[in-house]
Amino acid sequence: MDISKEKAILQSVVSVAPYIPLFIDEPVSVAVTNREGFIYNQPCAEIPVQCELGVPFPAEATPLMVIQSGERRVREVPARVYGVPFMSYAIPLREDGEVVGCLMIAKSVEKIRSVKDAISNLAQEVEQVVAAVNEITEDVQVASASNQQVYGLMDNLLSEMKRMNEILGAINKISNSTKILGLNASIEAARAGTAGKGFSVVAREIERLSDNTTESAQTIGTMLTGIETQVNDMSEKTKEATDAFTQQAASLEEIAATIQNLNADVKVIENYIMQL
Repeated sequence: MDISKEKAILQSVVSVAPYIPLFIDEPVSVAVTNREGFIYNQPCAEIPVQCELGVPFPAEATPLMVIQSGERRVREVPARVYGVPFMSYAIPLREDGEVVGCLMIAKSVEKIRSVKDAISNLAQEVEQVVAAVNEITEDVQVASASNQQVYGLMDNLLSEMKRMNEILGAINKISNSTKILGLNASIEAARAGTAGKGFSVVAREIERLSDNTTESAQTIGTMLTGIETQVNDMSEKTKEATDAFTQQAASLEEIAATIQNLNADVKVIENYIMQL
């Protein structure tokens, strides 16, 4: 290879290297190498990379890896290599397809670690929120199912109460018939005179039984009406609560789905950051 051409290519990169930090929104160090060592180094105060020009690369140098592989390399460089830890971003410089050197940019490893930690913490917090929302959703669904069961029991109770009212109606009919029977018996006893006195006592007992039956049936009917009113109110409130629980469960499921999507996005960012 023409040595003068190699120097010209590397020198052109060296000439633009001082301007590279102007395009980056954070402090960076910039260096250029040939195949043996550094020929240009522009450290910054935040990342004082200690490398001597013209000195062969140390064994763990990123430029050496790039020159040997001919591929871009992004890696964290430990402090033992150049006196300070940093993230190195290095690309090969080529002439006629052959690697003649390397351009390397160094960024603060602390900032990248902080971003990684922040993203990792955010991912964990999102997962905790998802777990909490899912737990609340399950509780709401359980409560909704319980309310549905209560609503069903109340509906059955109302049906039984209607049957009891029908039975009370039948009892009232029997009571009325018994009262008429007692009245007729009293009339016949009166017609019989002295011979009908014993039958008259039985007739009065029948009438009194009829009156007691009617009074008890009315009392029971009043109680059933009151209970039915309360059960209806409870049934309506239970239905409202069930509808509210159902709506809350649907809303929580939407929230959980949104957070799941957010969690997926955070995972993508986390994976991307971890590759830096």
